[in-house]
Amino acid sequence: MARTLYYYCAPEQSESRRREFSQLMAAAQAALATGQAALWQLQALSGAADYEALLAATALAAKGKAPADAPILAPDDVLLELGGGAVGVGLRLGALSQFKPLVIDFEQVAVRQRLLRGGRQKEAVARAVMQGLADGALVFDATAGLGRESMILAHAGAQVLAFERQLPIWCLLSDGLLRAGRSRFYPFSVPTLHALGTIRDYSGSARPEVIYYDPMFPERGGSAQVKKDMHLFQAVIGADRDTEDFVQAALALATKRVVVKRPDYAPPVAFADIKPAYSVDGGQCRFDCYQP
Repeated sequence: MARTLYYYCAPEQSESRRREFSQLMAAAQAALATGQAALWQLQALSGAADYEALLAATALAAKGKAPADAPILAPDDVLLELGGGAVGVGLRLGALSQFKPLVIDFEQVAVRQRLLRGGRQKEAVARAVMQGLADGALVFDATAGLGRESMILAHAGAQVLAFERQLPIWCLLSDGLLRAGRSRFYPFSVPTLHALGTIRDYSGSARPEVIYYDPMFPERGGSAQVKKDMHLFQAVIGADRDTEDFVQAALALATKRVVVKRPDYAPPVAFADIKPAYSVDGGQCRFDCYQP
């Protein structure tokens, strides 16, 4: 059964932001025609009353008190919202609706400090991906997620084309990159977000020199709870179940190498005659590098 993606934009937002949100949701609607219709259905909330009623009923449902006829966010449903004072589009998940909305905001001080202080040598992902590449080299981020490593690679000099196949996350990242692209803090070219999908959907003539792939993996039992934003992110997308197929597709497309992020405790992705040529240490993770 398809999950429901509710969406709402507060009338207090500027006309330009309301227009951008409308365009974003039109793009999400168009994505349903690419095979996402089996996964998602979109439902607009027509006004503040509907928005507030949905959140209130969902909160009561968590306590077993929701009115029988009230619409609620089911545990797997998502709400995308652009609230009155919000910087960017936020995401709520029904099962974690008590959390603050997840927003991708590259202008947050902590985020931009990490990005702007990093570089090819300071960030392990940049060392793994950018080794031997000239500025402007085409790099694919195959699973862009919240976009942080896409931005790190762009700052390190790559021309980044980012891919995301989960519709709610794609919407968040699209809004986050739109705002980053006009930010005074980022004089470099921010990543370009491909249409919803994966590297298998790429039809361009230019091949990437490197493909970076960060598969989502199940949490290790007994590990410390991840930060709330990552907890919410992981709950929305789940674990990747096609990692080997993804690595094969990446190796067929990249001209120099494929870089796969792995937790330090996990074995490398290895199957048939495919195995990493070398790895770059990233502390609590590592970056396994494969050559086509």
